[in-house]
Amino acid sequence: MKPKSLPYLIIGLIITLCCNYVKAQDPTLQISKNPITCGGSEGALTFSNLTPNATYLFTYTDDGVTRGPITLVTDAAGQVTISNLNAGSYSDFIFNLNGTIKTLNIAIPLQNPIIPTKFNNLPPSSLCQGDLAPALPASSNGIPGSWSPGVINNQNSGIYTFNPAAGSCGTPVTISVTVIPKEEARFSFGKNITICGIGPIPTLPNTSMNGITGFWSPAVVSPTNSGTYVFTATSTGCVTGTTLTVTIDPTITPSFTFNSSNSICDGGTVPTLPSKSTNNITGVWSPAVVSNTTSGTYVFTPDPGQCATPFVYTQTVNPIIPPTFSFGNTISICANDVAPVLPATSTNGTTGTWDPATVSNTKTGTYTFKSTSDPCAPPFTVTVTVNPLVTPQFPFGTSQSVCINIPAPVLTTKSTNNITGTWSPAIVDNQATGTYTFTPDPGQCAVPTSLKYEVNPKPSVINVRGDTSIVDGDIMTTYNFPVDIPVTGINWTNTNPTIGLPANGSGTVPSFTATNMNDTAVYAIITATPYVNGCLGVSQSYRIKVIPRNKDIFVPNVFSPNNDGHNDQLYVYGNYINTFELHIYNQWGQRMIVITDKKQGWDGKFKGSPQPVGVYAYVLKAVMTDGRTVNKKGSITIVR
Repeated sequence: MKPKSLPYLIIGLIITLCCNYVKAQDPTLQISKNPITCGGSEGALTFSNLTPNATYLFTYTDDGVTRGPITLVTDAAGQVTISNLNAGSYSDFIFNLNGTIKTLNIAIPLQNPIIPTKFNNLPPSSLCQGDLAPALPASSNGIPGSWSPGVINNQNSGIYTFNPAAGSCGTPVTISVTVIPKEEARFSFGKNITICGIGPIPTLPNTSMNGITGFWSPAVVSPTNSGTYVFTATSTGCVTGTTLTVTIDPTITPSFTFNSSNSICDGGTVPTLPSKSTNNITGVWSPAVVSNTTSGTYVFTPDPGQCATPFVYTQTVNPIIPPTFSFGNTISICANDVAPVLPATSTNGTTGTWDPATVSNTKTGTYTFKSTSDPCAPPFTVTVTVNPLVTPQFPFGTSQSVCINIPAPVLTTKSTNNITGTWSPAIVDNQATGTYTFTPDPGQCAVPTSLKYEVNPKPSVINVRGDTSIVDGDIMTTYNFPVDIPVTGINWTNTNPTIGLPANGSGTVPSFTATNMNDTAVYAIITATPYVNGCLGVSQSYRIKVIPRNKDIFVPNVFSPNNDGHNDQLYVYGNYINTFELHIYNQWGQRMIVITDKKQGWDGKFKGSPQPVGVYAYVLKAVMTDGRTVNKKGSITIVR
């Protein structure tokens, strides 16, 4: 090398170092452009400070969703532009140049344009209360949306807001509508007039006291009939008419809580004579107090000026004569005897009716005579006592259900309630079911009774099933014990409930899932005892052997999440797992998922995105039901 070439070598080295320094610089955002239409994709992002004329694999996040990798080529200035972007938040930009990773961890928002909402026919700012409210229009420049409230209220003032639909880019619009109350026409006579008889009738003017003009219907008040008159306003503005109710009071007859005449018994209740009628007529009575011992007439004279007529009340007072009967107030008969007939006329000539009308010969009762000929005759009562037929009582009752050969009860000829009689048959057979009837002796008002004596045989279980073996986790089917005769039920016991079957039960032995968490087989003895109405039969037994399963834990090393219905998810398998944690990582050490439930599988996705085929590592820690801790590491291959 010539000495004079040394300066050029140094200059070249400096240029190379500078170029490498430029290449080592981090990318920067040069410019961002928003979409120019609502929901459009005219947005763009331009990055600089990249290697000129280089091809990058580019990955970024769009509203939290990972996009790419895509291929980008920079221009001679080291810039590159991503076009056709929608509004959203863009972040986590990763530039990969032949394995050299450059990142830009900033969030760049792109926004839709804001479009003012326009209307051509907004409703007026005010309307009269009760008038027809105008409809709220749709926007004139096509912005979709809705009004809140959706309908103008013609009773109350309010504010109405147009809310553009989501994603329409329109702006809200608010209007205010004032509802003006209507002024009612007022007149000097008010809205209600009461006229007594043919009094002065008011004239109905066509202009109100507050200057509202209009017309009346009917136009003239009737002097004889009550009615309603309607004033319809013809003035402009927020005004309304009114109504007039005219009441014509006719001449009134005073009314009271009692009628104009009344009849009472001597000493009975008489009305108090009030100074005011129930229809509000005031006045005075003559005489002022009604006598309850002497008949008389009482006159009510209304006070002047009430358009009311006098009222006359007549009070009649009748004497009291009690009815009498030959049998007095009590009668006693025996049940089913001929019942006495109650007469319709008393011995002192009073006619009437009885309640009840006919005497019962089966139960005691009270019978009341009420006069129909003399309203002042007091009721007469007679008590008819009916002595009931007695049912004989015995210490052994009316029915027994016993086992065969049990000592039978002795049938006595006198009951515990002192009824004598005879039995048929006279002796109870303890070998067979039968009915025994007791017939009371005559003259005791007693009814026959019977003893139903049921003799039950002792049942036994036949052809009981043989000893049975089953594996832990399998299902043992139901079993119904066969018996030699119909039975009331079967009780069974289980010596070892840990196998999954209850300690006892009745009837059929239910289906159950066999359980054995040990390393060796466990046994249970099932014993059944039939019974008929409390008679226990002969017991029979059989044995169940529960065999344990393998206690390993297994993680498959390959699965194919391609949605073909076969091996689409990765699961952890094992019969005796208490708790576990399975962590799965990709080749860069990024954790894909943590699984803690055997029913939970991995579908080969991370944050909703399918992961590429390849080898993934797993770390497993499990605690088994026997207390052992299992730690495993291995690999899982995704194929598609």
